[in-house]
Amino acid sequence: MTDILIFKTNINTEDEFSKIRNNISKFYNIKECTVDLEDRDKVLRIIGDNLNQYDIASHVNDFGFVCDELQD
Repeated sequence: MTDILIFKTNINTEDEFSKIRNNISKFYNIKECTVDLEDRDKVLRIIGDNLNQYDIASHVNDFGFVCDELQD
């Protein structure tokens, strides 16, 4: 099952995003992962199979970033 998760973060640079994306990809089958650095909420969007929003938020938090799921 393909999931789409959207988070509000405080990721500020492409380098920070790359480190987080590479880490998450070790644990999940990520099809697409983007962050909108221009948006005030630094929206992180992840598409993949069988994603767990709590685990992913925890991975991002482990890097010292805020990561809160945005609801529809």
